[in-house]
Amino acid sequence: MNNIIDPTTFAVNGLTIADDATQEQWADIHHTILKCRHASRLWIKQSREFAAAKWGVDYVADVEMQLELALGLPQPEPKPDINPADKAKGIVTIEGITQQFALWSRKMQPEIVNWDRLKLQRALDLLEPMEKQAQEIRARLNA
Repeated sequence: MNNIIDPTTFAVNGLTIADDATQEQWADIHHTILKCRHASRLWIKQSREFAAAKWGVDYVADVEMQLELALGLPQPEPKPDINPADKAKGIVTIEGITQQFALWSRKMQPEIVNWDRLKLQRALDLLEPMEKQAQEIRARLNA
């Protein structure tokens, strides 16, 4: 097992860097911090997906909010609303679609490799509108 955190340097309440640390030692510590930041995104994603599949997204949101408040973490800045202002917002959002797709993909991945041509074509037909929209958005971002 690859232990990425040295407990003599890293603690829940802070970081210990020796006053006589060399540039190389500091760079190693900073590399570990960045590696943890990168890994934590995957850890959080996997943890959320597990809990959402087991107990639902509302439970995940409630617990995460309570934990963030208890830890004194800053609340995320509001994200721009990219969903319609009508009643559809309560039913379908791009965030909800993404989360549902992630759950579906994780559950179906082992089966997809065994799909016949008819199932593969049906899946492709359903995914193509999303792929087209993503391409249009990428083109606007790169314009």
